[in-house]
Amino acid sequence: MTTRGLLVLAFVFLSCAGADWSQLNEAGKAAYARGDYATAERLFRQAVTAAPEEPETHYHHAVALTHLHRWTEAAAAYQKALALRPPAALEASIRQGLRAVEPLTRPRAAAAPDVATPPRPKPPRVQLPPDSVQVRRRGGNWFVEVSLNDMHQSTFLVDTGASACAITPELAETLGIMPDPGEPPVLVRGVTGSTWGRRVTIPSIRVGEMEAQNVIAFVLPLPGMQGILGNTFLSRYTTTLDPTRGLLTLQPR
Repeated sequence: MTTRGLLVLAFVFLSCAGADWSQLNEAGKAAYARGDYATAERLFRQAVTAAPEEPETHYHHAVALTHLHRWTEAAAAYQKALALRPPAALEASIRQGLRAVEPLTRPRAAAAPDVATPPRPKPPRVQLPPDSVQVRRRGGNWFVEVSLNDMHQSTFLVDTGASACAITPELAETLGIMPDPGEPPVLVRGVTGSTWGRRVTIPSIRVGEMEAQNVIAFVLPLPGMQGILGNTFLSRYTTTLDPTRGLLTLQPR
């Protein structure tokens, strides 16, 4: 039987057996860790029903809803978790998640046409090759815009010397990515030096038109930046950085 089949059976068993909220919560976290967000959402919803006054169940339910792009439901779940007066550490995570989804719940207002002032002509746009993106220099380093899980835009340092990608604890919370507490920290080396981090898997990292799935990364403090684009992403491509034109080219291997 497949892993997904076993998770579904576990969900049915727990529901029928009247499992307490902590069992449902742990089963939901296991489904979440495997990327089965639909099963995780059902399990966390069951945990909310079993323990409606536990802020943790509402928070985990909100994180699963976020990954399913159910923004309005996720925002409501985050707000319910806040209303239950969670501990300070959990409250900070809830507020970060809520800040990430709230803009996605607002309808975009159509701009009224300005009939008095004619629109200014747009400058000609430089057409980039499909495998290239613009990078910006800051000090002696290069930074690029990345899309995480098709829901969050961030600016990452491009570091071909880093063994793996890295994200800050704050960004991990925003994305709803929870390190496995059972895994020990790992020493990570890169342009910023060596430090200890917690291993996670990012379902999707997109740079321009190039997307890599299930990218290993490490959660660690990154002063002055949001993340590092390291070799767990870059090694999947033949990577070329043109400093004269400020272009990063990623050709699939």
